[in-house]
Amino acid sequence: MPKISVLMSAWNENPTFLKKSIESILSQSFTDFEFIIINDGSSKETSDILKKYVQNDNRVILLENASNLGLTRSLNIGIRKSKGEFIARMDSDDISSPERLEKELGFISKNNFDLIMANCDFINNKDEIIKQKILSPITDLKKSLMKGNFFIHSTFFGKKKVFNELYNEKFQRAQDYEFLLRVLGKGYELGQMSDSVLKYRINTESISIKKAKQQEFCALKARLLAITKYGYGYSFLPYLLRSLLILMLPYKLKNFIVYKILK
Repeated sequence: MPKISVLMSAWNENPTFLKKSIESILSQSFTDFEFIIINDGSSKETSDILKKYVQNDNRVILLENASNLGLTRSLNIGIRKSKGEFIARMDSDDISSPERLEKELGFISKNNFDLIMANCDFINNKDEIIKQKILSPITDLKKSLMKGNFFIHSTFFGKKKVFNELYNEKFQRAQDYEFLLRVLGKGYELGQMSDSVLKYRINTESISIKKAKQQEFCALKARLLAITKYGYGYSFLPYLLRSLLILMLPYKLKNFIVYKILK
């Protein structure tokens, strides 16, 4: 049985980005893993790329969706098929550092966390580093998470039992945020690693106002669930109201106030 299951979903990804992402996992210093890739109803070009990696490396396990099911449902399919003691998330356009799995496994084992996240570098479509995401140590994780999701999904690394909670399939967006709020509410121990283990791609071609609105609305629903169902309690209600007010702001004004003045 593999020690780690690396979990990726791919849907019509840029071929260059996809290859770099896959190869960054296959060239890891830690080698005892299975690499589960869910082909979420992609075009022939993406499908052909994935099939070649299956032929060349027996650690790659390709699962095929007959149609596009979306990230949330695809990840749950992969979780159910995984055999590793730990699961590492990976997106199809990001690049893992060569020692990512080794470092995350060592950190989570040493500190006996259930789920960890890590720092990363933001890159553009030319693989140039445009920003470093460095998180300060957090003392009150519930309070901090209710303010917003500051963790990068591609850095998630945790015990299989945590991922067996599955992603909420009612969330097409912000599924990682809802997942974090829920498992933290259930008492799982979450930690953050100071090392940068990933290059997170900011793909400007995929950014839109419509998607930003959907993301914020789903994040609002996640906060509401945290307060009403996940044990956070109504003392966290001001964070819900704050996010509601932000959602109602015109996009350009919100971008200026929230992301520039209050940054």
